[in-house]
Amino acid sequence: MLNLREFRSKNLSLPDLLNPAILAGRVLVLNRPCAVLLTKDGAFLSAVRFFGQDLESLSADDINRLSAVLNAAVTRLGTGWTVQTTAIRESADGYVPEDQCFFPDPVSMLIDNERRRAFEREGRRFQSRYYFVFTWNTPPESEVSAGHLFVESRKGIVSDSFDTLLKKFEDSLNMALGILSRQYAITPLDDTGLLTHYHECLTGKSHPVHAPTIPAYLDVLLGHHEFVAGLEPALDGESISVLTFLGYPDLTRPEMLEHLHNLPFPLRYTTRFILLDSVDSKKLVAKVREKWASSKYTLRDYISGAMSHGQMRADRQDRFKAGMESETALVDADISSGAILMGFFTATVILRHRDAKTLEERSRMVMNLLSTVGFVPKRETVNAVEAFFGSLPGHTWENVRRAPIHSLNFADLSPKTGVWAGDPECPSPLIRIGSQPAPCLVLAQTSGSTPFRFNLHVGDVGHSLLAGPTGAGKSSLLALLAAQWLRYQNARVIAFDKGRSLFALTEAVGGQHYDLGGEYSGLSFAPLERVDAEMDRVFAKDWLEALAIVQGVTMTVRERKTINDAVDGLARESGRSLTDVMHLLQDEHLKAAVSVYTGTGKYGDILDARQDGLDLSSRFLTFEMDSLPQGETGKQLVVPLLLYLFYRIEKMLDGSPTLIVMDEAWTLIDNPQFLAKIREWLKVLRKKNAVVVFATQSLADLQGSPLLPVLMESCPTKVFLPNREAGSQQLKPMYHNFGLSDRQIELLQSAIPKQDYYIHSPLGHRLVSFAMGPITLAFCGVSDPKAVKRVAELRETLGRAWPVAWLRERLPAPVLREWGDVIAFIERSFHG
Repeated sequence: MLNLREFRSKNLSLPDLLNPAILAGRVLVLNRPCAVLLTKDGAFLSAVRFFGQDLESLSADDINRLSAVLNAAVTRLGTGWTVQTTAIRESADGYVPEDQCFFPDPVSMLIDNERRRAFEREGRRFQSRYYFVFTWNTPPESEVSAGHLFVESRKGIVSDSFDTLLKKFEDSLNMALGILSRQYAITPLDDTGLLTHYHECLTGKSHPVHAPTIPAYLDVLLGHHEFVAGLEPALDGESISVLTFLGYPDLTRPEMLEHLHNLPFPLRYTTRFILLDSVDSKKLVAKVREKWASSKYTLRDYISGAMSHGQMRADRQDRFKAGMESETALVDADISSGAILMGFFTATVILRHRDAKTLEERSRMVMNLLSTVGFVPKRETVNAVEAFFGSLPGHTWENVRRAPIHSLNFADLSPKTGVWAGDPECPSPLIRIGSQPAPCLVLAQTSGSTPFRFNLHVGDVGHSLLAGPTGAGKSSLLALLAAQWLRYQNARVIAFDKGRSLFALTEAVGGQHYDLGGEYSGLSFAPLERVDAEMDRVFAKDWLEALAIVQGVTMTVRERKTINDAVDGLARESGRSLTDVMHLLQDEHLKAAVSVYTGTGKYGDILDARQDGLDLSSRFLTFEMDSLPQGETGKQLVVPLLLYLFYRIEKMLDGSPTLIVMDEAWTLIDNPQFLAKIREWLKVLRKKNAVVVFATQSLADLQGSPLLPVLMESCPTKVFLPNREAGSQQLKPMYHNFGLSDRQIELLQSAIPKQDYYIHSPLGHRLVSFAMGPITLAFCGVSDPKAVKRVAELRETLGRAWPVAWLRERLPAPVLREWGDVIAFIERSFHG
């Protein structure tokens, strides 16, 4: 007969040790759905992902405020509630895959390959994610267990206790998260997100875990892994190191454990706080106070006091214990005021690796960091399994440390800040690779081992502002952004340059460089050449009106009608130059204004052509503005010229990703009468998948410009360059107006010019380095007149192959040896 006993083992498996039972539904958290998990012990559990502010950018007051907000949130809860915070450090994505790059020429591809090699040479990168988990053990008086919640009575009436409890859970959750949302960006987790988070805490694997059709027996769904208990537990062949705290420093500070997020390996740091309400907190404090009060005198002192009719000598008391008694009195007062609550705190750091030596080294690094800031860490052995399970979401019974702390200590010791790593994908829905999102624009470096993925876009808005003093790296960054923009499919770059800093890059990638007003340019425009279509006639009328305004003509209904009649008449003529339209104008003031731009006028050689010489077919266009007249008088030419070029650019946009770089040129069109046009132009460009980057080296000029409100509302992404004078009396208020704090201004003062850049965005803030190598700088860092002249000479002598000769002149010998084969291949491609 078959012996069935051997198949009826009562030994526990991993699912038996896990607490999740079923998904109990959803609640609305901050007006968004949030999954609710019911645990085996009858508790409700929900989780949110949060993103804290950049630690490096925060002042001491800012960091204290983060702790205060977390403390305020948890004090709205009470007995039965457990709050867990978790920081998960994981491997970051590598460099942008080559099959997601569409560089159209060898030079832009070479620049990206140099950046790729440098990125990969530095080894693995890591980033962190942060979570709050809220668990509420339903009150015992409800006598509602996990098994009874969904049981229908004989009369067919369903108990409303579940709905009542769920509503209480939802209300308390919203109250706490409403406070947290003042300082943190919060995203509630749905069914998949919640199960994925639990599974990742258990296994270290971050792949999605989808809820089954019937969302029950979640312990089996999540626990289908091989777990080996013991002094050194392991899961699926990976050893687990569990580090906990045995001792704490005398004083906690909000930032003391934030550097755990910068370690160069994966880990999980979880804090758990089992809350007590004010009544239970005061009971606990009273017990502690009684302990210190009863022990501050020795037995001999008590006998002596009894013989002295109960009079205890104050000089005989233990000063430390008396001080602790006084401190507990202060804590009791804080509890009474609602400032804090008491609770039981557990902190755990989880490390995993298949190699025992590597795991030991990483454990030692974490313990050294903890010891440095005053903790007494311990690597668990006998208690390792219980400590591991106690770190999982919703596990509130395992590894409870009985030494209580108050909620502000918990806030100080929990993850609160974030290292902003940017988005690995371009946020714009208009920039795609087929049906998939396109990658980020540029990869940069930050402190620690966290990469930074830079995007101009915030949602579908990519307009950006770049500001900083001369010599701080503005031109190099603009050139790098232009070169990297070419990674997008069918990308186009249009730049308005000043100082020929984009000349080398434009010529290297096979672009078209126009020197507007240059001695040898020969380029002239016919703005009124295309007036057959109604849309073109509307532009022509607006453009002539703008031309008259910059010449000082006051526009009235009469002047506008005169312009309208002239343009309508021009559409019927064969000649469509400014000279032709001047003859059609029936107003002497308007004629005088237009005559300045005709063949006999001051600017006739640029705007009075009979046939337009502008070719916009190139994928990389640069308009050099340095040869144009400067200052207030220069605006008489620059404003009409730019308005015409903007119109031509707008017409040619076809939805392809287009980057428009405006280096200083935009300051010449800051006439208040054109603000509405510029604001509307920026909206049109956004819809047509075009991005404008405005750059300036003078915050003072920008501060007094009527364009400032337009730029502030239209440019969510701002990049500030290092500036030693940023904290001066003159400049500091200007930086404040752009939303920078005193601490962020200090970062600008200490940042390294031509290396560091401060990114300021609604999505986060970060001081980054774009780490331009010698090959990148050979094309993106060429602005001195001597180097520009040499590029022009090589271009004239060697034609398309000039970049190869330029690299051989420019690069150090070790770099040439490293990249020799690649450069030779590029040379063959130019000659092939």
